[in-house]
This record gives sequence, structure tokens and C-alpha cells, in this order.
Amino acid sequence: MNTYRFILIVTILCTGIETITSQPPADAESIPALEGEIQIDGRVDETVWSTVQPLPLTMHLPIFGGDMTESTEIRVTYDEEYLYVGAVCSDSDPAKIQSPTFQRDAWDSNMDQVTLLLDPYNDNENMLVFSVTASGSRIDAVIKHDAQGDDVVNLSWNSYWDARCTVDDRGWQVEIQIPFSSLRFQERNGRVEMGMTVFRYLARKREMDIYPSIPPDWGFWSFAKASQAQTVSFAGIRNKRPWYVSPYTLAGLGHHHMRNENDVVEKIPDRKIQAGLDVQHAFSDNLNADFTVNTDFAQVEADNQVVNLSRYSLFFPEKRRFFLERASIFDFHTDLNNNMFYSRRIGIRDGEMIPLWGGARLVGRFNKWDVGFLNMQSKGTGDFASENFGVVRLRKNVFNQGSYVGGMMTSRIGMDGQNNFVYGVDGIINLFKQDYLQVNLSQSWDTGDTTNAGLYARSRIYLMWEKRTVKGFGYKFSYSSVGENYKPGLGFEQRYNFSQFGDRVFYSWFAPEGSSLRQTTITMNGSISLSNSTRDLETSTIGLESRWEWKRGSVLAVTLEHLEDDVPELFRLSDDFIILPAQYSNTSMGIRYTTLPIGLLRAGTSMRIGTFYGGKLFTWNVSPNVSLSKYFQLSADYEHNTIAFPDREKPFRSHVARLNMVASLNVKFSMSGFVQYNSLQHISTLNFRLRYNPADGNDLYLVYNEVLNNGPLPDVPNSPLSDSRTIMVKYVHTFRL
Repeated sequence: MNTYRFILIVTILCTGIETITSQPPADAESIPALEGEIQIDGRVDETVWSTVQPLPLTMHLPIFGGDMTESTEIRVTYDEEYLYVGAVCSDSDPAKIQSPTFQRDAWDSNMDQVTLLLDPYNDNENMLVFSVTASGSRIDAVIKHDAQGDDVVNLSWNSYWDARCTVDDRGWQVEIQIPFSSLRFQERNGRVEMGMTVFRYLARKREMDIYPSIPPDWGFWSFAKASQAQTVSFAGIRNKRPWYVSPYTLAGLGHHHMRNENDVVEKIPDRKIQAGLDVQHAFSDNLNADFTVNTDFAQVEADNQVVNLSRYSLFFPEKRRFFLERASIFDFHTDLNNNMFYSRRIGIRDGEMIPLWGGARLVGRFNKWDVGFLNMQSKGTGDFASENFGVVRLRKNVFNQGSYVGGMMTSRIGMDGQNNFVYGVDGIINLFKQDYLQVNLSQSWDTGDTTNAGLYARSRIYLMWEKRTVKGFGYKFSYSSVGENYKPGLGFEQRYNFSQFGDRVFYSWFAPEGSSLRQTTITMNGSISLSNSTRDLETSTIGLESRWEWKRGSVLAVTLEHLEDDVPELFRLSDDFIILPAQYSNTSMGIRYTTLPIGLLRAGTSMRIGTFYGGKLFTWNVSPNVSLSKYFQLSADYEHNTIAFPDREKPFRSHVARLNMVASLNVKFSMSGFVQYNSLQHISTLNFRLRYNPADGNDLYLVYNEVLNNGPLPDVPNSPLSDSRTIMVKYVHTFRL
């Protein structure tokens, strides 16, 4: 009954709304077809390149429309198989060209680069990124939602393409070759139209020269907005739909420790030999499918160690590439990190990996609908029964390019009879100019809920109105309500049984042209949360932030915040420190500063002081990042917390340290290391990975993971030094059929 109701509601919403306004299509520029052959060697010296006119560039940063400081020629052409980009980047001081790494997908503002962005469907929604740095390293990514909102970039999307670059005493050059088989597009009357943006970025000058002429009016990601791209057309190209078949094999050994029935910790050896298969195929111009059998994530980096100083659940980002690729269609987010679908519910439970039999994913467009389907099956292991996880997503543009309505349904079906279903409808409506209205309504049904709770208690409501701007007066007003019995089995919610309203207003302005300052923003935020059961006040917050950004890249922010929190039940900071139920008033001041890059060194630091649940808080964080050469990069992060309570002799203290190292011989061979220390958990973790990537889709990994106990654990007197260890070899080879 509920499923049919969900489908009916979504169908009515998505088919019953006609387009009210539309933007006229931009005039398409014809990309010249290639009249010869190009050898991808990083030298734009073939005669055929001279027959292609360079694109007219405009300075995007630091001063829009200013005089470009270096000569740049970027040309784009194509044949039946490939799209080509050739760029000649002259430099008056080639010794200062910044190429700090060979690492794939290391995309930041500290590297010289040439970037092509494509909107293959020309729908002003998503952009595919193909970027090449002066070291030859490649970055491919997806920028979603017309580069609006938070978390718009997905760097885990990988495609099949090639690029080469060369550096000499006049600057550097790059050639890019992208197979049309790696793109999905629509052909109409023998022609294909896409959105296209290209730019050159000079890192030491913080200069971006771009085509077409896009002003930085939408903030940092203005250059990546699909709606501002130039419409270009191609003739005589066809969608090709190869099969990409990627079998893998792995072998590993190690150990872990467990307590036996006599409460004695014993060492248990682990041995693993496994094989599996991933398959990718486009069944039509608009529908892409992925299949996976015996899915494995052995090469995935460990989660960051963190300290939780709140009474709410911590959010950990997804790091598994299978779930990150094409993830934007399954987005059903509300406030903060809350989402109806949180992919880490699949194959991870209580921090432990659960093996997966496999599954399938279908993503694309059908009759103007964006569609997404995902189904995965986990294996039964230990105390956890096998489960089936399902997601169905529908979404359709309405009114204008900035608006959509849609719906989603998730299912979690356990072989032990525990079932959970969640269904919802959502929409974002571009009301006028920069004003947007977002609506999310969802409801859950769970076999574990025996309270016969009503619809409201099993529902989640989110309403938000915001003005999206980076200049002048802006605002965001929101209302959120989560029922006591709302259980998103495949989602993430920080807290339940409350209603909250509030958010923020801000004013931002740009400095005069001659100033070293770029932008200043003042923000006031606040919210009030009430218990749904008693309607009593649970929490209220009010804060003020001033933020300054300089043209060279440094950022300074100062914040003041006051929190009233009625804690209904105790929560733990550690085994020795608890916060008792009471009403608390916390006031704090914080400061954050990110330095401008000094050579190849960058750093960020933050500090917060104030009252904290009856105590006095001091928090400090520092995050240096240095590129010693393009062969070796080093980054670190250290966080210290001290809370002094008047009724305790010793204060609460915590330390978390992380060290990340990347060493590369070239763009094909690399080694990464990730070392962490957590004083509260009494552990240190080691993660090292060797990777050999001779071609896209072919990878050899050697992985070493270890968890070390920082001395004897409080309740385990005979705890070993090494709690667990894994050494594993994995090889993946992709066949194009």
C-alpha cells in the first residue's frame, strides 16, 4: 500500500507539472573536425593543430576581465573516435611552474593546470572534469548540481582517457585525448550539443584564464557552473557502448584478536584468497549499468580517527569508489549531513567491513526522468544476517534548469526477518533569480517498531528557503522535524524526536581592485530546537562569524557562539568523563586561519576557547601540508582538546594526530602511507599502499594495514601490541569488449 502510494505521488509530481519558464538555448559554436592525425606526446607541434583556431580566453581570477599575464593558446578538435585538446602555456619564468605531484586526482589550487569541463547532455546540471597538471598527473571528477551548494565535487569518478605534457624553457604544453565512448550524450538530427568550458590556471599567480567569459559571481565554483558553459556542437559522432569487464584476484594474510569464553584475549590467524568481477556497460545513450560480483574494497584507505565532543552521532564520509561513482543521483539530503541514503550502511556495520556477494546499479535518463537503481546483497557473517539493500530514485526537471521534483525509496531486507522501508518526495524550486525553495518529505516503516506510532512519528520533514549569492545580502531559513520513530535503515540522522527552525543571514562584499583583500563576509546564525514529545526547548544557538579572504589565497575567520542545551540523559566523552543530565550554557570564541601558499608549503590552524557543559574548553588544531617535490608530498593534522571541570582533579585531554605521505616515481607508480594516533581509543593505525597503474582500469595493489594498542588497554591487562594486521596483494585488469 505504502509503495504504491509513493509511486503515485512521484508520478503526479513529475508528470503533472509543465514548464513555466525556460531559458533560451545558447547559440552553439561548431567545434572544427580534425583534418589529419595527432600523436598524443605532449607536444602541440603537428601541422593539423595550426588549422584549429585557439579559443578566446578571459581572465577569471584574480580580476575578472583583467589583462592576462602570460600567453595561452588552447585548441579543441575531434574525429569520429576522440575529442582532442591541445594547449600551449607560455611562461616568462618556467622555473616557477608549479607541478607538486604525480598523484592521480590530487586537485587543488597549488598546481599549474589545463582543464576541460564538459556537460555532455547539455542540461546545465553536471560537468565532467578532465584536468592535466604540468607534471602530467590527471584529474577526472564530476561537479554536480550546477556547482551550487555544499560538496559539489566527486573526485572518485574515473573515466578512460589519455594525456601527455612536456615542459621546456618557454613554458609547458599538454595534449588531451578523450574517447567519445567514455562520454554519454544525445544525438539530434546528426549533431551532438554539449556544454564546454576550458581554462588555464597559473598557481603562483592565482590566475585563471577561461573560455567562455564567466564572471566569478557565484563564488569559488563559478568556473564550473554547467549553466555558464559554452554550447558547442559536433557532427558525425556516435555513441559507442563497449563492455568494460574488470576481473580481480587477491590474496592476503594477517591476524586479529578476540576474547574467548574464558575472557582471555587470543590471536586468530586470517588468510584470504578471493576473486571477483566488475562490469560496466551503457545499455543506451542515457542508461549506464554497473554490475559487481564478490565486491571487495581491500585498497580503500582507513577512516580518520576523530574525537566526538557532542552527544550526537558522528558522520564519516564514503571512501569506497563503487559507491562514490555516479552518487549524485541518489542524493536526498536535508540539513547538515543528514540523508535518506547513506551508502556506508551497505557493507559496513559497527565499523567492521561486511563482505558483499555483489549487486547492480543503473543510472541515467529515460524520457526526461533522471533514474537511479541500486541493489546490493551482503553475506551473513558472525552475528549479522545476510541483508538485501535497495534504492530507487526518480527525478525530473520542472519550471526551469534550477528546479526539480522527485522521489526515492530505500529498502533493507534481512534474512532474519528484520525489514526497513523508507519512501520520500523532494524538490528544489528556483523561485526567482537567486531564491530557492527546498522540500523533503519522507516516512519509514520498520518491523522493529512495535509502538504503532502514527504517521508524524515515523516521518521526516525539511523545508528550506535560501538566497544563493556570494555578494550582497543573503539568507537561509529552514525548518526541520524528525519523528521519534523515524528509522532510515539506509540513511543517516544525527538526532531524532525534535523540531528545529532557524539558520543564517549574511552580507558579503568584494574589496576594491587595488586591495590585497578579495572578499569579506559577515554571517549571523541561530536556531531553536524543541522536543516533539514535550514541546520543551532542547537546544538554542546563536552565533556570529566574520570571514576575510585575500587574493593570494589566505583566509581568516573569527566566530562567537552561544549554546543553550538541555541534556536529557548522560553522554560520555571518554571512559572516565561523562556529562550528566542538566541544562547547560556554553559560550565560545573561535579563530581559523589558512595561510597563503608559501612556495609549496601551506598550513591551516584553528583554536576555540570557552565554557563547555560546566567546564572550560580549549581546542587547538594545526594542519601543515608540504610538497617537497613532485615525487614526495607530506601532510599532517594534529588536534588537541582540554576540558577542565571544577569537580575533577584532572582535566579531560585528548590528542589525535595524522600523518599522510605520498611518494611517486611517475604517474603510474605510487606509494601512500597513512599513520594515525588516538589517545582516547588507545590505538594507532598504520595504512600503507603501493599502486602500479600501467593503464586506466589496470591496477596492482600491495596493501598493509595494522592497528596497534598504545600500551595495555584499561580492561585488557594482557592486550597485545598488534591488535590486528593485514597484508594483501590485489590485481585488477580491465578488458574493453
